[in-house]
Order: sequence, then C-alpha cells, then structure tokens
Amino acid sequence: MYKIVNINYLIIFGCLCLIFSGCTYAPYRYSFSLVEPKSETLNFEDDNVQFRFLPSPEKIWVAIRNKTDHSINLVRDQAEFIDHLGKSHKMVYGHNFEREISLYADNHVPPMRIDSGSEITGNAWINIWLDYSIMKGSRSTRSDINYFMQPFFPRYSHEGSGEELKDSTFRLILPIDFNGQTSNYMFTFKINDVVE
Repeated sequence: MYKIVNINYLIIFGCLCLIFSGCTYAPYRYSFSLVEPKSETLNFEDDNVQFRFLPSPEKIWVAIRNKTDHSINLVRDQAEFIDHLGKSHKMVYGHNFEREISLYADNHVPPMRIDSGSEITGNAWINIWLDYSIMKGSRSTRSDINYFMQPFFPRYSHEGSGEELKDSTFRLILPIDFNGQTSNYMFTFKINDVVE
C-alpha cells in the first residue's frame, strides 16, 4: 500500500512538473547592428566623442568618451528613443532606473558631465514617468517604479511578437552639449534577427 501511495505521488509530481515547465516562456534573443552611421562593432566616433552600444530588450548600455580638451555634457532630459513605428519616447540614462525616474518626478534632471579624456557608462531606458502620471507626487509608490519598467522590445512571446521586429530599425538621439552648443547625435540600429 505504501509503494502505491509513493507511486501516485510521483505520478502527480511528474505531471505537475510537465504542466509548469510547459507554461514557461523562452526569452527572445535579438541580434542588432548599427546602420547609421554604419559600424560593424556598434561603435561610433568622431573628433569629439566616442560612443559604444550594447542593446537588449530591457535597456541599451551606452558608453560615451569625451575626446576633447574640455568637459562636455550629455543632455539627459532631451535624449530620445524612436521606435520601429516612428514614435518618439523620452529616455532616462544612468545606472539605477528608479533613481533616474525619480529625477524626472522631481523635475530635476541635470546634464551628465563628461570630463576631458574620460568616459561615462550607463543604461538607457524608456522614460515611463510621462506615461504613468498616476505616480506623480506619490512618494510611497517610488519603490514600485521598477514594476513599471517598459522594455524597448518584447522579452517573451506573451509581451508581443518579437519576430515581427526582424529587419526593423529604431533610433537613439543623444544630445551632447559642447560649451553651450548642443549636437544631437542620431544612431539608427537594425534588428537583424529575433530567435525564441
């Protein structure tokens, strides 16, 4: 009798494992290229700055090196992401999503200074503050901001069809202030492939 009960438990446990493992979603894997300005390595540089990128569905890692002999500034509150449909989204840039969104909530997003010969690194995210105005003025919800993090692209099939984005393009606009003169650096990326 004891063996029959154990076998029944094993069968039930096995069925539950199959059910739960069948209900998981495999993440999409994206392949990107920088098509304008053209680059094989997701890098760009001119006489003044160097940019390096590492896109992912959730965020885009960006490194900016100042090649000038004076400090420059990334004008963070004017940075934009233009999606594959041409819709413009404000972006935040930094290391901590909650902190960066909180700066927007407080209407205080200072430019990020890059000293001569130095480099800053950080992540770019879509600025959800503009879309989730329900949080405005509510200090108690700031710890829940990460819950509202909006990815650039679907991470899993239940978030949307990533395969439809294959061969589409998106843009980043990163404004750099050179002693009061702002240059908008525009980068066009292509989604080369999407695999589930």
